[in-house]
Amino acid sequence: MYAPSAITLGISLLAAVASARLDKPPLRDNLDYLKDKLNEHFPLHKAPGINKWGDGWIPKFCLDTVKNDGLNPKDISTYNVKYDDCGMAWVLCVHKNSRIPIEKLAEIFGKVPVGARSYIRHVLSVPDAFGNAWNGGDNIALKQIGPDGLEVLIHEVGHSLDAHAYNEPLSSSQHWKDEYNQDSNVPDPYAGTSFAEDVAQSTVLAAFNAVVPGGFGSIEPEWQKVHHQYATVQTLQREAGNLLVPGGFCKHRLANSETVPVPSQKRMLRGRWVGARSEKPDTSVPEGISVIEPVDFDNGICGDEIESDAWGHARSHSK
Repeated sequence: MYAPSAITLGISLLAAVASARLDKPPLRDNLDYLKDKLNEHFPLHKAPGINKWGDGWIPKFCLDTVKNDGLNPKDISTYNVKYDDCGMAWVLCVHKNSRIPIEKLAEIFGKVPVGARSYIRHVLSVPDAFGNAWNGGDNIALKQIGPDGLEVLIHEVGHSLDAHAYNEPLSSSQHWKDEYNQDSNVPDPYAGTSFAEDVAQSTVLAAFNAVVPGGFGSIEPEWQKVHHQYATVQTLQREAGNLLVPGGFCKHRLANSETVPVPSQKRMLRGRWVGARSEKPDTSVPEGISVIEPVDFDNGICGDEIESDAWGHARSHSK
């Protein structure tokens, strides 16, 4: 079972303008103390439809990522996962040695409210020597993340909301700096690595505050020390349609990345070719769902890794 860990992970959005380490002390060592109530109060949302793609096709994001990691694309299974709150399926990729099977990945991704979930194209889960997670171009990669990673997903989704769910990119705005300057602390050490990571960690706090009875103050007696940060995210997500609150139906989605062939290794076996491709899946945005304009925030990648101690607990350290 996945042990409680200090997973405060992400990729810096808009890092060219929001990469400087911040000057405020952390309120807590990590956000693990929010995990149980997040999982308890964000409703279980099992996917009514999980359909595996036929052989020979993979989203370009998944292909590029696994090749970059030195993994075999043929070990990736791709799935259409359709929830009852959206007329368009999400395309998820899972490595055969992933810590999260597709059923569990679909479950925890489905706990992310549909308003926020709509800003994500794909989720990829793969094994890795260290645990880490990142968001590049609205695609989330989970590497060695276990099945209790809801707050990791909310953090990564927070990067996409930062980039283009609000009136302006939040982490690079003067508005965020002004709100940040009114607080004495940042949520945890990872939030202190950049304004982008501060927004993403504050998104986790805002989601907790919006959904868990009693809000963030019910679990954090010194909530005032970071109040302007998470309250700003909560206000903006509410103005954008309560993106972090469960319920509703998807109105718009990002177009999926290109569907590309898995590198072929056809061979003859007992008189017939094996490894042939099936019919190419249709991943287009259906009629009635508007398309969210993409934003390029792949520049300036940075993140954290997680390494395990002798008891299997994870410890974070900056790269």
